[in-house]
Parts: sequence; structure tokens; C-alpha cells
Amino acid sequence: MGMSHRRPVGFDEHPVTQQTYIVPTPSIDALVERVKKLIRLRTPGAIIFAYPRFGKTYSIRYVISVLKTDFPQSVFISFGCEAKKFPSENGFFSNLLKAAGHEGYLVGTVTRKRSRLIDRLCELVENSGHNWIIFFADEAQRLDVIEYEWLRDVHDNLERKGIRMMTILVGQPQLLHQKTSLRQSNHTQIILRFMIAEMRFNGLLNAEDIATCLAGYDEAKFPDKSDWTYTRFFFPIAYANGLRLVDQAVPLWDAFCRAHVKARFDFAIEIPMQYFAHTVEIALTENSKHDSGNFNFSPSIWDAAVGDSSYVEAQEELHLGLPAKDLAIRRI
Repeated sequence: MGMSHRRPVGFDEHPVTQQTYIVPTPSIDALVERVKKLIRLRTPGAIIFAYPRFGKTYSIRYVISVLKTDFPQSVFISFGCEAKKFPSENGFFSNLLKAAGHEGYLVGTVTRKRSRLIDRLCELVENSGHNWIIFFADEAQRLDVIEYEWLRDVHDNLERKGIRMMTILVGQPQLLHQKTSLRQSNHTQIILRFMIAEMRFNGLLNAEDIATCLAGYDEAKFPDKSDWTYTRFFFPIAYANGLRLVDQAVPLWDAFCRAHVKARFDFAIEIPMQYFAHTVEIALTENSKHDSGNFNFSPSIWDAAVGDSSYVEAQEELHLGLPAKDLAIRRI
């Protein structure tokens, strides 16, 4: 391999191998625009829902990175909602303090943690030059009513100080059922603060969606500010001879369709981001040793990568595990 094709880092150091990268998808781009609109309108809260492995956590990271570019110095706080047997006020505020970057998130009583959190949030907002803050709650379907009440206290406390708090609840479709349950139990105050807007986070629905994602591999670079795109890194010789992943959108979509048909699924194809990305990672890492001037991805390569990604097995489990009411949502 000539010097121009010598990789700048080892395979183990690359973001694709480490699965630490982010590429845009149509759903993520739509989510970015939706959140920007929520900010413009100062909408207090919204639900973003999707099925497991559709890339919700991944999307939060991407959205925050884009928003930080568009709204420099603004405050975006992401926290995970933890599974627990019983809600703990102490644990809840420790979690928020940690997400807000406070070193003393484990220290003190609940009262002190509440006060420390409000002080920390006010400090962050004051330094931002804005009068608003956005929370992203990941796996929000795990929140109990009492935890919404604690979050409501934070919301109201900040509002009294002239700070607008917007909360994006990101989770599974159970969030919609929670909203219905809260409405039926007259918890209107929670819905009005945290659940006004709704958005379904889709998987990949066609070859055009796949092309958008594959273009990210042709454009993203590592190391940063180098000319080593992800595609070039795995296939430097083929890349120099014109290989681009975006040209594989239709062949890859066809491979997923073949797997879908072979599995005899009776529902419309919708590819979760987790399994799309894993398929591409497998195709890149397993075939880089075949790099040459005339290398190209064959249908058999894509079929093998889709098979090894566990896409079919995951779809079977998801489909079998969904109750009828969720299947109706799935086909929206």
C-alpha cells in the first residue's frame, strides 16, 4: 500500500470501529428542526417517541451538538431516567445535579440538593445570555408521577426567576399511554408543562433515507481536519478509484427488503438506526481487507452484513412483544 493509502491511525482507534460516531438521518434532521421551532415558540414540553434501537439516545447527542452550533452558550442538559423499584427524591435530584455538571451531586440532604440545583441552573442560564434552558429526558417512560411533580417544582421555581424551562421527553410509545393516563387522572399540570407537543421518531423508510445516512460516511472525517473520510479509511485504494458509500443506497435498501421478505414479515419495513449502522460497520470492517482498485460492494456482501446485524431477529422480537395498541401506532 502506497504512502497516500497508509491509514493515519489504527483500526481500533477509528470511531466506526469503536461505534462512537454520529451520522445524520432524515428523522434526526426533522427532530433538529422541530426542537428549533419549540425554542422559537418557547413551547414548555414535548414528547419524542420511538421503538427500542431506533436511535433515540444517539439522536439526542446529535441534536444537542447541532443546537450548540446554532445557539452558542445556550444551556442544554441531557439526563437519563433510571429504572427503579421506588422513586427516590434524593436520587432524582442527584441525577439532575450530575447532568448539570455539579461536582457535589452526591452531597447533602434533598433540600440542599434542590436548592443547589436551582442555583446551578440559574448560574448556567445567566452565563448563557439567554433566559431559557432545555432538558432532554432520555427513556422518559420510566418517570413516575411523583418524579414529574418534582420536575414540575424545578420548572415553576425557574419560572419565578424569569427563566423559561423547556423539557423534551424522549422515550418509547408508552409515553403516549402515560399522557392518556395522566389526562384521565386529572394531572393536567404535568401535561401542560411537559407533554404539549408530540413527534414520532421514525426509522429508515426508503433508499433515499439510507442515502442520506451513507453520505455521512463519505463526508465525516477522522482524524478531524484531515482528508480521511470514513469511507476512505476502510477502502483507501477503492476510494481513490471512485468508491462512495452513497452509491450503495439502493443495493443496501434492497438487501434489507430481501431480508424482510425472506422473514415473511407482514408489516411495512422500517429500519432502526441501530441495525442500519451495525450493518454498515460490519460491511466496512469485514471487507476492508479486500480493498483494491476495482472493489465494490456486491449484493452478497450486503446480505451477509444485514444477516450478521441481527436485524431480522430484532424485528421479530419487537413485533411479537408489541401489544395491539402499539402496533397501531407503529403503522402510523
